[in-house]
Amino acid sequence: MFIVVFILTILILVLIHEWGHYFAAKKSGIKVLEFGFGIPPRLWGKKIGETIWSINWLPFGGFVKLLGEDEIDADKLNDKRSFAKAPISKRIIIVVAGVVMNLLLAWGLYYVVLGSNDFKSQPILQLSNYKFAGAEQIAEKMVFIGQVASDSPALTAGIKSNDRVLSVNNKPILSTGELSAVIKQNAGKKTMIEVSDIQKTEIRSLEITPRENPPQGQGPLGVSLGEVEFVTLHYATPIQKLFAGPIHSWNVLSYSFKTMGQLISTAFEKGDITPVSQNVAGPVGITNLVKQILDIKNPLLPYLDFMAALSLNLAIVNILPFPGLDGGRFSFLLFEAITKKKPNATFEKYYHSVGLILLLGLIFAITISDIRKLLPF
Repeated sequence: MFIVVFILTILILVLIHEWGHYFAAKKSGIKVLEFGFGIPPRLWGKKIGETIWSINWLPFGGFVKLLGEDEIDADKLNDKRSFAKAPISKRIIIVVAGVVMNLLLAWGLYYVVLGSNDFKSQPILQLSNYKFAGAEQIAEKMVFIGQVASDSPALTAGIKSNDRVLSVNNKPILSTGELSAVIKQNAGKKTMIEVSDIQKTEIRSLEITPRENPPQGQGPLGVSLGEVEFVTLHYATPIQKLFAGPIHSWNVLSYSFKTMGQLISTAFEKGDITPVSQNVAGPVGITNLVKQILDIKNPLLPYLDFMAALSLNLAIVNILPFPGLDGGRFSFLLFEAITKKKPNATFEKYYHSVGLILLLGLIFAITISDIRKLLPF
């Protein structure tokens, strides 16, 4: 089921993106030769009107093929519906339209997710001296379970690794020291402990009896503990609520860049890229994340939040000036707009072709990495 949901999610994100290109091209009078989901070779295709609608073997993306998109085809250059003959302004609009659609989708989803929770975000790990824009910041500390020892009271009670500890005997827990002290006081007694997932979407009340004489190296519960500070963003004022979609998108992006920057910096300092690779996911890794979200008791809002983040990331990745991506094509159009000269058509075609090969190679490498993360050895 989670594989089906993942495929449908990718289908929606890709179709929204490519529909932007398609709609902008049609409005500009450009002939659309093919609208494809996935990367060729073609699995199925049907011509409707002047456009072939196709499904391709590699379901990692999509494309819209326009008449005259490759200027090497000299016989198409004089066609008034050729992309190559369109004014530079229209060509730029067509190229960036996919990114715009993904941004609009992310904004819309964030409006739904935030609006369903009094315009409060999911908890976000706080970074040192980091400030978010356009929102009130509600800071809290979170105590969570690290490892759970075998044959421990915690394992018997149903406590899991990464569970968040909310309270013990109805007393809120705000620090690991506080939790340790309360558990020691209740050693040998039946104790009610309230835990949840990180986002508090599924809360569980468990009965547990802490050990009075735990084995060496273990505590009364048989768990390791962790403590982090996180922040919830609250878009409280009418103006903040009105612009919550784009503002939250900006906050998510800037936070992601900050986090990744810190990981890369640490990797260079230590000469170990493992922390970076652990935070990069491809199709297999994303599918596993989908499974984890669907295992939550009420997964709808967390999943829409996840889908918004995917759409946002798709927009940003596509606008990068990398060959084969929308940003790569945009950089050539920007060069033409500034210099009033068209780049060499042959060079541009092979530039994007090589870029596509590199992207497929990168997807393959990340997929292998994702599979290794899932292996038990």
